[in-house]
Amino acid sequence: MLPERAPGYHVLGEGDAFDVSDCVCRAGCHSPIVEGAHARVCVSVVLSGAFHARGPEGDAVVGPGALLLGNRAAPYEFRHVDEGGDRSLVIECSDALLDEALGSQDRTAKDTRPFERTCIPASNASVEAVLLARRALEQGDAEDLREVVLAVVDVALRLGGERADAPVALSERQARSVARVLRYLESHVSEDCSLETLASLGGMTRFHFLRVFRAVTGQTPRQLVIATRLRLAAYLLRASRTRVTDIALESGFGDLSHFTMSFTRAFGISPRAYRMRALQRG
Repeated sequence: MLPERAPGYHVLGEGDAFDVSDCVCRAGCHSPIVEGAHARVCVSVVLSGAFHARGPEGDAVVGPGALLLGNRAAPYEFRHVDEGGDRSLVIECSDALLDEALGSQDRTAKDTRPFERTCIPASNASVEAVLLARRALEQGDAEDLREVVLAVVDVALRLGGERADAPVALSERQARSVARVLRYLESHVSEDCSLETLASLGGMTRFHFLRVFRAVTGQTPRQLVIATRLRLAAYLLRASRTRVTDIALESGFGDLSHFTMSFTRAFGISPRAYRMRALQRG
C-alpha cells in the first residue's frame, strides 16, 4: 500500500542530478486550475486518479500508469474534471542527467527539450518503470529511488521523443467522460470492461467514444484495459504469493492460458519466471 500522506508535495530525494517528490492531490472539479512552467525537465509517474493536462504538445487526460512529460521552461496547465484527486511520483532532472540519459540512447540533447508529446499512456513498454516507482514509494528506500529515476527517465526519453497524433483540444465534457472511465478501470479492471460498457459509462456512442478515448489517451480502450490488467498482475506477482491462476482471474483474465500468453508477449517471460526473477532481485 502507498504510504498515507497529507495533500501536497513531499520531497523524497534531492540533489544536483534530480529531485523526487510524492505528489498527493485531493483536488476536485471545483478546484482552481494549476498553471506554471517547468523549471527542469520533468517526468511524473501517475499512480492513481485522473486529471486533465495541457501543454504545448496538446491535451491529455492521464490516469494510472501514464507518464506525464514536461520540457524545461514549457508551460503547463492541470485541471481536475472530477472528484477523487490523484497521486504521482514526480521526477525533475538536471541538464547533466538528461545529457547522460540521452547519450546512453545515442542521442544528443536539443535545447533540453526532448519530449514531443504531453504524456506516454499506460502501456506494456512502460509498465516495469511504473511498477518500480510504486514499489519505491511503498518501501521508501533511497537506493530504490535512484534506480527508479534512471528507469523512468530512460523510458520517458525513449517513448516521449516520438510525436503523438495531431494535438487535440478537449471540451470539459469529453475530459470528464474519459476521466470517469479511467477511474472505473482503476478499481474495476477485473470486471466488465467491454467497449459497450465503457462507452455507456462515458455517455457516448461506441464510435464517438472510441475516437475521443484514443485521441486523448493515445490508446484504444482495449489496449488500456489489457495494459492495466497486466500491470495489476505484475504487481501481484511481485507483492504476493497468490497462485498464478488466481492472479490471472483477479486481474480480469478469463483463463490461465490467455493470461500466460498475454503476459509472456508483454514481458518476454512467463508469469512464473517473472515472479522468480523478482524474488531473486529482492
